[in-house]
Amino acid sequence: MHRYGPLTRAAATEHAGLARSAAGQAVVQLEAAGLIRSGEQRAIGAGRPSVVLAADPEGPLVVAVKAEPTALHAATYGIGLRRDREVVRRIDLWGISPDRLVSAVLEVAGEVLQGQWQRCAGLGLAFPGMVDEAAGIAQISLVIDWREPAPMVDLLRASLPQDGPLADELTVALVRDSTAVGIGEYGAAGAGVLLAVAGERHGMGSALVGGADRARTLEIGHLCADPSGPRCTCGARGCLGLYIGGPELCAALGIAPPSTDSDAEVEEAVREALADPANAAAVQDLAGHLSRALTSVVNTVGPDEVVFTGLLGLLAAAAPEQIATGLRESVVARVRGTRYRLGRTPRAALAGTAELAFAGLLADPSKWRAASTAR
Repeated sequence: MHRYGPLTRAAATEHAGLARSAAGQAVVQLEAAGLIRSGEQRAIGAGRPSVVLAADPEGPLVVAVKAEPTALHAATYGIGLRRDREVVRRIDLWGISPDRLVSAVLEVAGEVLQGQWQRCAGLGLAFPGMVDEAAGIAQISLVIDWREPAPMVDLLRASLPQDGPLADELTVALVRDSTAVGIGEYGAAGAGVLLAVAGERHGMGSALVGGADRARTLEIGHLCADPSGPRCTCGARGCLGLYIGGPELCAALGIAPPSTDSDAEVEEAVREALADPANAAAVQDLAGHLSRALTSVVNTVGPDEVVFTGLLGLLAAAAPEQIATGLRESVVARVRGTRYRLGRTPRAALAGTAELAFAGLLADPSKWRAASTAR
């Protein structure tokens, strides 16, 4: 139900690879736990109508929080990654301490859960920097001046309130924001290996994804575009992000530093600037950087599909021929038939973070059943 949406019992049994008797027992148990419902009957051919199974709309929620340099975005998601509610809290994360970030994350999580009566099954944090996801450690983030590793998952667990919607034992997940984008977009792609390239106001990121449990962060923004170029905050010279990262892309298009924290308003300004004939040369130059990087990365990692999101999605849409050229010049893309597309998952980073927050429940729904029965 989480992956495919409402299904007939026969289709669900086939997807799960179960015998009919085992599938029947699973349906009974999942309904008793308040995770799925048997709904309408759907006619299949000339035979008897088949019962349709769907995620219970009154079932558990997870909270996904995305940290940006100037804000925390939080949303609740139900099974099937149905986004229910979203809030934004303005906060300057530059130089923030781990304890202060934990407090802010739990505050915004409590805010987005306010008025929600469903129980919470997970909490996920998308971090704007390098992380050790298995260990739950936020390692470094140049965009918020985070220089020392911190065990964010352990700190979040230790700080959970003793009562309220976050009090129960729940999955706590930490993920790189660009990796979360890839996981969110992979849900729409469905199969194969996906290379996600994301452009945001504060920079750019990328990830290679073969499913929620097989995702790896890439640092395309720190590929060398010009060894004699300007010095990057990472210490190297001429990194790609210095040419097509969010602030640099805006500057090249003549867009003043945004006075708003609204992603939608910044994206609209970029969309208009990309369409302005006066910026034609700048667009070609920006797209050339992206195209050349695409050739190198596809040759290296060999994805089945490349997706561009955010500001880089707008750039790819404005210069499709140059992006196509980047793929044609990749021998790997020609052999594998690698294709590209624009992002199509709303709030992909939040959706990917929610996917990870649901991991515990999806891996063992029986625990949720036991907890629900106990209450």
